[in-house]
Amino acid sequence: MAHDQDAPAMQPPRPDPALKRLERFVGTWNVTGRTLDSEEDNVSGRFTFEWLPGGFFLQQRTELTFAGYQVRGLRSSGTTRPPASSPPPSTPAWRGSRSPTSTTCRVSR
Repeated sequence: MAHDQDAPAMQPPRPDPALKRLERFVGTWNVTGRTLDSEEDNVSGRFTFEWLPGGFFLQQRTELTFAGYQVRGLRSSGTTRPPASSPPPSTPAWRGSRSPTSTTCRVSR
């Protein structure tokens, strides 16, 4: 099969420009707070956010002490759909739940 030298070169896909709104999370954030049933802080730790290669996903690493337990987590948020077919990202999926173990946290960079 012959190659058509006049055909435009295939370009790799690019991340949806709407993902740039997540840029504000990049970095390491120290957090402290308490569960709703506590009168003193019983949650502390940090969240670290960084882009994975290619810029399609934002990775979150979590290290917390939560009511005496050590918690570690890893999460990625993003899209693999082409920008033309995907709606802009809405509020981050990592927002808290409304369960009895929900926390109120103070965040600092």
